Amino acid sequence: MDENRENLPENEILEEETPKPVYVPRPRWQIVLAWIGVAFMIVSVLLYYWHIANGGM
Repeated sequence: MDENRENLPENEILEEETPKPVYVPRPRWQIVLAWIGVAFMIVSVLLYYWHIANGGM
C-alpha cells in the first residue's frame, strides 16, 4: 500500500485518510431553549410596539 501511496497526489491521500463526519442531531434541551428564546423575543418586540403605540409612557 505504501508503494501505491507514493504515486497518488497529496489531495487524494488526504481524502482517503480523513473520515466523513457523521451527522449528530442537537440535544432536545438545546432545541427547547431555542424555541423559548424565539418566543421571548417575539413577545418582547410585541410589548415594545404596544408601549410605543400607547404613547411611550
